Amino acid sequence: MFFADAPLPPPNDAARSAVVCIKAEGRRPLQFSGKLEGKRPQPGAFDLPLRPGVEQCNNLLRSKVATWTLTVNTPGFTPCRLPAPEFGQRVVYSAKASARGLSCAPIHKSPIGAWKK
Repeated sequence: MFFADAPLPPPNDAARSAVVCIKAEGRRPLQFSGKLEGKRPQPGAFDLPLRPGVEQCNNLLRSKVATWTLTVNTPGFTPCRLPAPEFGQRVVYSAKASARGLSCAPIHKSPIGAWKK
């Protein structure tokens, strides 16, 4: 007797949103900002303060005419540019300002939606 493989999750092409979270470390004040870059000004820009040890999440909606630009910054440092969000995914990044500069790195990635395990 043969068993069928488990059904695959639907492709991300149909996903309408992504969740991007930042977990700040250290004592310096950090800001998480994002905006839609397109030919014309787009709604949805944000600039959120980050608190150490707390995940700050933002739900980003897909746009057909613009792309998301995401950054983490603090005064006196070169901002970290985060990659464009993968729609249908929840991604968590760490952000830390130290004597070596501002660093951002992915921590965790998981699917979102009705097919979440």
